[in-house]
Amino acid sequence: MAVLRPETSDVIVLCGGRGARLGSLTAATPKPLLPVGGEPFLLRRLRALRAEGVRRILLAVHYLAPQFHAFARTYAGEFPSMIVVEEPRPLGTGGALRHAVRYAQSSVCVALNGDCWGVKAIAPVLEAHARRRARFTMAIVRAERVEGNARRKGMVSLGPEGEIRGFTTGDASGQAWVNAGVYAFDRALVDAWPEGSYDLEQQLLSLVPPGSGWTFRSDESLLDIGTPDCYDLANQLSAR
Repeated sequence: MAVLRPETSDVIVLCGGRGARLGSLTAATPKPLLPVGGEPFLLRRLRALRAEGVRRILLAVHYLAPQFHAFARTYAGEFPSMIVVEEPRPLGTGGALRHAVRYAQSSVCVALNGDCWGVKAIAPVLEAHARRRARFTMAIVRAERVEGNARRKGMVSLGPEGEIRGFTTGDASGQAWVNAGVYAFDRALVDAWPEGSYDLEQQLLSLVPPGSGWTFRSDESLLDIGTPDCYDLANQLSAR
């Protein structure tokens, strides 16, 4: 079994969304760069990655992209191997990942949503990916541990051993599992995906061959700062 480690795995942070649900908050600032506890939310996520040993970070951006270029310049001393990959147009989560992966170097990479705080450590996700000999691994959390409206994204449908079987719509609750927005994947798999604009969840079953998509079950909580209430909660939690 191959050994996968954060320090040898490129991390793609998906930051291209407009954040329309936040209204005026994102009119002049992209959602991942909104301040939480006095500093950009994205900075908190990147510092957690660096603490795990991650060296190479790719920011996949579109909306207000110049601000991410400025962010990268400001924090170049902390993250010298961080690069900004700008989308030519909005590509959705699937298209953005396909676009960014061409700049990756490691054979296995990690992707995560730039507006979520939940599965903080990527090492266990990589370990599960290697153990299963998977080609695509999705971190999931219990619906009851999701803060705010993120649970309305729907539930992950699982096979008996944790394989991905699809997604169901509607409010997730109780013992259901929800996508945590953290993925480990073989670079060659994603590099073969079609170019264009599409959503990762909606197209996943056509993108990942049967039997090669698995899940990592996390016991952490998930907070998506995509609504005003959740953004306020993130600031409250940062003050504790």
